[in-house]
Amino acid sequence: MNIYLYIVLICLSFQFAYSQSSGRTIPPGNNGTITGRVSLEGAVPPVPQLTVHKDVQCCGATTPSPRLSVGKDNGLKNAVVYLENVAGGKRVDLTVPVLLDQKECHFNPHVVIVPYGGQLVIRNSDEVLHNVRAYHIDDGRTVFNIAQPVQGQQTSIRPALFDRPGIYHATCDAGHPWMSAFIVVAEHPYYTITDENGNFTLEDVPPGSYKLKVWHGGVHIKDTRTSGNEVVQYIYEDPYAALQEVTVSGNENTEVHIRLRM
Repeated sequence: MNIYLYIVLICLSFQFAYSQSSGRTIPPGNNGTITGRVSLEGAVPPVPQLTVHKDVQCCGATTPSPRLSVGKDNGLKNAVVYLENVAGGKRVDLTVPVLLDQKECHFNPHVVIVPYGGQLVIRNSDEVLHNVRAYHIDDGRTVFNIAQPVQGQQTSIRPALFDRPGIYHATCDAGHPWMSAFIVVAEHPYYTITDENGNFTLEDVPPGSYKLKVWHGGVHIKDTRTSGNEVVQYIYEDPYAALQEVTVSGNENTEVHIRLRM
């Protein structure tokens, strides 16, 4: 066998083995891109201002709900956009930790994407106690519950606690019931979050037809649970969701615009 051909075959075999061990295929060179916007139809409701009953020196006397952020042309921030039933595609990097911070008594960012099997780190940047509890939105099962009493404290969440892909809700059980975040455990790399004007991009998508799904955690408060005169839990409306068929061609950009009505 020609020595150069032999070397090429050896390199390809190593490349294939690495691809298989990582659980991801190597993307071909003719992948496409999906770009678009998620916006609200109709009048945008005002952002609720919620009363603070604890740690006002850090949190303020009132605080805006983190659930609604709307930008230019009713563009909706913090909507999760992803493809359903994707086979193959680009490789996921599981070595870079994803940070969920707590600052001025809010989670920052409000929505994070963690690849399935990846690492989540939670930090307390405030001078007050936070207690982070996360549960799966489908069944309410708590997956972790951690106290962070020290400013600057960081806690690494074991990937095994997120035992399945899906969306998890994080709250603070230390007297800050308005604190709300969503942890999206992604089963493949084609997940993203809309920016401040509702824009999003999904890159390196293999050519084909897909269902593009949009998910938003909901805005309106439908009920509260109280203890004395203090709110201890806000109960929100059901999440918003939309589904749209999209076809991706090689080396081309596909544009979509999805409108949600609240």
